[in-house]
Amino acid sequence: MKIEEVLAITPPPECLGDSIDPAAALARLWKAKLTLLYHDQRPHDVEHLREQAEQLAQTGIPGVELQGDNWEQLSEVVDAMQKLVPYDLIMKVMHHRSQRHTTDWHMLRAIRAPLYLLHPEPHATQPRILVAMDLDHRDPQVQKLNLKVLEYAKLMAQAKACELHVIYAPHLSRFLHELDLVSPHAVEKEATANCAEARAWLEAEGVDPENIHIKPGETGQVIRDKSCKLKVDTLVLGYFKRKGVLSQLWKSNAERLISTLHCHMLVVPADTE
Repeated sequence: MKIEEVLAITPPPECLGDSIDPAAALARLWKAKLTLLYHDQRPHDVEHLREQAEQLAQTGIPGVELQGDNWEQLSEVVDAMQKLVPYDLIMKVMHHRSQRHTTDWHMLRAIRAPLYLLHPEPHATQPRILVAMDLDHRDPQVQKLNLKVLEYAKLMAQAKACELHVIYAPHLSRFLHELDLVSPHAVEKEATANCAEARAWLEAEGVDPENIHIKPGETGQVIRDKSCKLKVDTLVLGYFKRKGVLSQLWKSNAERLISTLHCHMLVVPADTE
């Protein structure tokens, strides 16, 4: 897999975090073109951004483009841009949880390329990347997404010199658990047996067997807890886009995790179009 086009959405000066330097580092490493997108109605120092783009173009990045747009909804602008340029990676700083209006979940529903959401205030981390997968699912689309997720995770782990971990959280019914009708140990044992083929595949892909974690529970909570316990740099997970009225009422694990994580998050969309 080759990354050829990277889009970095620049946060306004008053926001915490930065997307330009991390995007430039990856674009330089992968020899990819870099586009910097800014909102021309916000208080950006455009002249400074131009100078920054010119400086970056002299550091081994094949091409650096600066583009301004007066968007009302960022996701709509990015969606339109993706139709013109097939970006391989989109990067932006996560909205701080204190902000009332966020666009991150809108972005997730609009993207075609993987979206790398950079935490503005990440906790102290270790050089680890955690990949969340559904290893026991037999649906061909889910299995295809697992392949794509691992491919991007390995690419990111190599770029950031990180150790790769995988988490699978089989569902544990809280109701049945409280009634003592099912135990976490039994669910974990069954899931481990069912995932023997998937574990063999992961090991063949270079994942240390000790780094493959299977823990029953509420999926989002398990993933969040494991990311905190391992102090990961980045959480990587797949994403199936949701459409229609019900999608406005029900959020995916990725959308719910945005406001509670303390690390970066790379969301890889399924190829459903």
